[in-house]
Amino acid sequence: MISEVFTRDSYVIANAKDDIKSGDAGKFSNMPRNVYHNRNDTGPLEQRNHLDIAPALLSHLGHRYSGYSFYVKTRTRYNEKSEERMVMRDIYVLDGDEPVGHISRGEAYSNNADGLEFKNNRISQDLKRGGAKKTTKLSTAKSLFAQYFYGMTIREHMQAMASSVRYQVSNSSYQLHREYDTARSKLTDYIKTEVARANETVLKFLKDMGKADLIDAFHHTQNELQVVKNIEGVVDKRNGYYVLLKEDEYFKWHENDSTPKRFKRDEMPSDMRMALGLLKIADKNTFVDGAGFKLADDKFFIRNEVQLDFDS
Repeated sequence: MISEVFTRDSYVIANAKDDIKSGDAGKFSNMPRNVYHNRNDTGPLEQRNHLDIAPALLSHLGHRYSGYSFYVKTRTRYNEKSEERMVMRDIYVLDGDEPVGHISRGEAYSNNADGLEFKNNRISQDLKRGGAKKTTKLSTAKSLFAQYFYGMTIREHMQAMASSVRYQVSNSSYQLHREYDTARSKLTDYIKTEVARANETVLKFLKDMGKADLIDAFHHTQNELQVVKNIEGVVDKRNGYYVLLKEDEYFKWHENDSTPKRFKRDEMPSDMRMALGLLKIADKNTFVDGAGFKLADDKFFIRNEVQLDFDS
């Protein structure tokens, strides 16, 4: 499971985006217009040697993936006439505004010294050892790019949301258990003290002494904890589904589903619409008894059987 496709080199990615947006990024004379680089030079991108597949790969990718941006960090080499020429050092890939991977030179003195290494979180997840797919072949490089370098899918967003919901539900349950135990302990200790003093009217004494807040805190955390435990049980047993809002569409996904279901608001089942109506007006990381959990303004968990009692 991944929550982002590429999370490394955030400083380089940020600078690349700024350069592209501001028009400060350089362009190669022999590459498509969506291929940029980090120098104030309009010359061509050249091969480092006759085995270098980077220029051919970039030319193919730039034409094939016109909605992508390719930001190349270059290195200077000199020809036999001592003339400067630009060769590829690193390539950072953006699918729209989303970073989706890094292509680098193979390690020196390795079997892949003249090849390329492809890196992102999808690749790291697939590999048992190492963090890069490596190749010296242009056809393989094209295939690796197509297989791994693309923006987060709806299913991946759903899987990441499920993980976040599980974490937040578990964390909230743990925190409320601690608060509940503290409130219970304080109340118990106080009552024990008064009982030891032979106080026959404990509740009246608490109110008279301004200690009614101990009972209030006990009942408040007890009720909140029960709500969280109810939702936690539903999440653990997978008796619910996740909802992702993207623009005017809703995607519904059970953890065993292969493909999320797409809905417009007026196409939703009534119980889903009712639960969402309550969750959407709640704050993030909020539990709504009988309905579900709101992770964020566009991410929700809803129990399969919505149980709302508006009379209580």
